Amino acid sequence: MLKQIIILILFPQLIVFGTVDRIQKAMEKKEYERAHELIIKGYEKEPNNPGISYYQALLFFNRDYVNYSLDSSRLSITKSQSDFTNASEEVKADLREDGVTGEKINKLFEQIRDRSFQNTLKNLSVAKAQNFQNNFPNSIYDDILTYKVDSIEFNLASRVKNQKALIDFVEEHPTSIFKPKADSILDDMRVRELEKNGNLQAYYQFLDMYPFTRHRARLEQYVLKVSTASGQIDDLESFISFSNIPTLKKQAADVRYYLSGKKDYIFHPARDSLQIAIAAIPLELFPVVENQLIGFYEKSGKKAISSTYQNIPHAYKCELVSDDWIFAESDANGRIITKNGNIVIENVEDYRNIGDAVGLIKQKGKWWLYHKSGFSIISQPVQDAEVLSNQWIKFQQNDMWGLVSIMGLNIAKSIYSDIYQEGVFWIFEKDEKIAVYNTRLILKEVEENGLSLEFKFDDIELVNDNALIGFRDNRECLLDSTLNFRIPWGPYEIYPESSGWYLRSDQGYRLYNESEEDIMDQHYPYLESNAGWLAIQTENDWMLLPRKKGLLPSRDYDSLKVINEHAVLTIVDDKQELLFSNGENIPLDGHQISTFPANTNYLMLAKDESAGIYNHYGQEVISGEFTKITLLNDSLVKVQVRNKQGLIDTNGAWILNPVFDNIDEKDGLVLTLIDGKIGCYDPTINELIETEYEARVTRLGEYYLAKKNGKFGLVDFSKEEILSFNYDQIQQWNDSSYLVKNDQSYLIINSFEESLFPAIESMKLLVQNDEQEIYRFVRDGKYGLISNQFGELLKPEFTDIFNIGNNHNPVFFADQHLDKAGYHVVSYINDIGELILSRAYTKGEFELILCDD
Repeated sequence: MLKQIIILILFPQLIVFGTVDRIQKAMEKKEYERAHELIIKGYEKEPNNPGISYYQALLFFNRDYVNYSLDSSRLSITKSQSDFTNASEEVKADLREDGVTGEKINKLFEQIRDRSFQNTLKNLSVAKAQNFQNNFPNSIYDDILTYKVDSIEFNLASRVKNQKALIDFVEEHPTSIFKPKADSILDDMRVRELEKNGNLQAYYQFLDMYPFTRHRARLEQYVLKVSTASGQIDDLESFISFSNIPTLKKQAADVRYYLSGKKDYIFHPARDSLQIAIAAIPLELFPVVENQLIGFYEKSGKKAISSTYQNIPHAYKCELVSDDWIFAESDANGRIITKNGNIVIENVEDYRNIGDAVGLIKQKGKWWLYHKSGFSIISQPVQDAEVLSNQWIKFQQNDMWGLVSIMGLNIAKSIYSDIYQEGVFWIFEKDEKIAVYNTRLILKEVEENGLSLEFKFDDIELVNDNALIGFRDNRECLLDSTLNFRIPWGPYEIYPESSGWYLRSDQGYRLYNESEEDIMDQHYPYLESNAGWLAIQTENDWMLLPRKKGLLPSRDYDSLKVINEHAVLTIVDDKQELLFSNGENIPLDGHQISTFPANTNYLMLAKDESAGIYNHYGQEVISGEFTKITLLNDSLVKVQVRNKQGLIDTNGAWILNPVFDNIDEKDGLVLTLIDGKIGCYDPTINELIETEYEARVTRLGEYYLAKKNGKFGLVDFSKEEILSFNYDQIQQWNDSSYLVKNDQSYLIINSFEESLFPAIESMKLLVQNDEQEIYRFVRDGKYGLISNQFGELLKPEFTDIFNIGNNHNPVFFADQHLDKAGYHVVSYINDIGELILSRAYTKGEFELILCDD
């Protein structure tokens, strides 16, 4: 015994193993209380014995033991592992003799860990999982528990439906498998909140803060629609620079290209390929048939679209196709194609062009609104549509109208009986009421929370492009272009005259100072106003306010009557005077005053058998004993002396003595009439053509067209005949020749009446522009073409000729029907008679492209 004590003192790591052996035997006999007592005593003697702590762990791990405890078992086995690690090899060898090895210790630890894990999974909570991970760090169950903890916390954060909870989860679990899902839900929540409450600026800020949102395409689609709602090119360019979505950049660039007048494609992301399509846009095409199929050719004769179609709209047969979109059918499949033949839309039943950039497509019996770059503007069908001011599109659904931008932004729902523009104002009608908006306010409301219209008006009246009067019940108001009240609602009538504005009510008249936008408080019983004067009746007198400089205001009149902008009638004590704006006064004594509405620079005073004309300075320029005076124009006055008429200029000089039965003026020539014979005075050369003709003399070039003995001729001012009076019709052909009709034929003759072209049976004007006139003519039952500048373009060899172009860009469809052969040879001819193309058609092919208007 003494020897053992000495050994322990000298060698403290040496352990007496009899205790472990006794504990082992007690455990084998299931004497658990005995084993517990031995363990307690063993610890007192040998506190670092790994065998004791091993069996203690085994005891607590046994479910039959009354004090069964996994946590106590874990603590004991952890101590056993630690003590075993620190024990010497001699100690470990002795422990092996008592059945305790490192493998058994570790195996028991794993069993304790596994059972603890299974218990943790029961009613798993974050706290239980974290407790297990703290007790068993770096265990094989870490990943499973991390996943389950993340799942619990993710589900909790998700159920809360609160962005902060998800943000906290992402920050606390940056490597969690649930982080992408949390990010996605968080992204959805942010976007929903943005779409519910955000304005355009909020969208920009959101995309700047969250550039990789999975909803970027949808959000950019919104930004595209709202930011470009104004239809301004600058807004489209800004979006193109901002966007990260190629399809949206292209869409914006397509619309910008059309808004630029189809001239500028520098901002287009696909401009290299676009150039091919752009090159075809200015072309004007006409249809041609090959092998029973229709194609299209350019005016130069180059094929533009191969002959693959069986039917085209009738309009294409009668005029050149200038629209960017062409509608054609093949095998009952209608298609929209471009001018270079690319297919844009298939299965089309009909097409209507409603603007340079917009068209209506009919599919499955319904009309759809499309931009001509190929995208659908509205996702719902429409009944009709109209482009307003090349900015927004008015569309009809269920017989009601709405408003949409070119990009498809729904500006106004289709709930209005009408939408239209008046000046700078947008007018919305609904339930017989009217709302008035301007572009700026519409854009502001659409960008923020959507259009909210107030229907304040029963009716409106446009004053000018920037002001309108609103009517409601018996009240009126005046709005300016910013929708501010220049005149507030009131029980009066508003007179926004160019000379001055005033209001009339039961209380009288009030003046409105337009420059100061102020209504004067004073009411007046009556007033008259024009560009020269403002005459106001007060309670005691009349006052006169000249609007032009040079004359001071005056008052104390008994009455005033505004005559025109230069003169006003004043009455004081029954004394009448005519006051002119330069201060000139003319006393009146029973004179009648007459004005000339077409020329306010003059007025007439008449008394008894005399009359005089006064200019705007109050100077008498014409006077005499006239029974009637008529102002023909700014310089000529017709006067009547008894029953005869003469002509005086506005300086008072006689031009034609009063010997005529009638004098009249038209197109710069003055008609003269004596005894049923007609003559003419030409004021441009101050020459009179004597009265000997049967119809009004008119100017034809430098000469005069007159009629005598039922025939027309051409004379100069001295009545010398240029063309004899032998023709039923005469018109100028060109600078040196005339087209005349005699009996049933037409001739082209010179001033010597020499025929320059064989007689023609009939003529029809097909083209008239600044360069020439082109006629279809008939000779011997055949049609030809002749130009007044280039002569005969086509000999009379054709069955029919018509223009399938227009006045400025004609293309002639000239048909030669070979009846016996059963063919139609059609020549396409330009405006100088050159052959563009010639084709021989069967009857069926000919009918495919014949314009039968």
